[in-house]
Amino acid sequence: LMLSLLCRADNWLVDTGDDPPLHHGLSSFGKTVLAEMNRLGMIVDLAHVSVETMKMVLNLSKAPVIFSHSSAFSLCQNRRNVPDDVLKMVVSAGAWPRAERGAGRGRPQGSGPPLPQASKDSLVMVNFYNNYVTCTDTATLADVADHMDHVKKVAGALYVGFGGDYDGVT
Repeated sequence: LMLSLLCRADNWLVDTGDDPPLHHGLSSFGKTVLAEMNRLGMIVDLAHVSVETMKMVLNLSKAPVIFSHSSAFSLCQNRRNVPDDVLKMVVSAGAWPRAERGAGRGRPQGSGPPLPQASKDSLVMVNFYNNYVTCTDTATLADVADHMDHVKKVAGALYVGFGGDYDGVT
């Protein structure tokens, strides 16, 4: 099961970044929902939430999260895209392969400070929507590949995938 914390508007759970922040990340109820999603084993989707919400969830969640359809902010400065500092938070073990981490437990002992719990096995899924890929009305698969390469360079190959918003790539 998966639940997106929002798609298009601020709500009782989170801020989107479109309007002045109400919750500065998650509301109290949003924190309760996040904890319950973790308890139930649900996937938390951070696509299009505010950067403050992304960071708060990555620091609070006890389970992996996904960005089901987001791209790299560095390549297209759309507020729905993921900035590099957040991409770095998604990394649970830098270049350490999952097999070396052992069951999603993070970095091998003594290899550096612990990272946010939510980052373990999280995923950034690059979208195909023109305005979030090139910040224009047109985009190509090469533009999408550039976003995938960027996420791979910043977060690592284990943390990038294909996402939604497939309508619009020409």
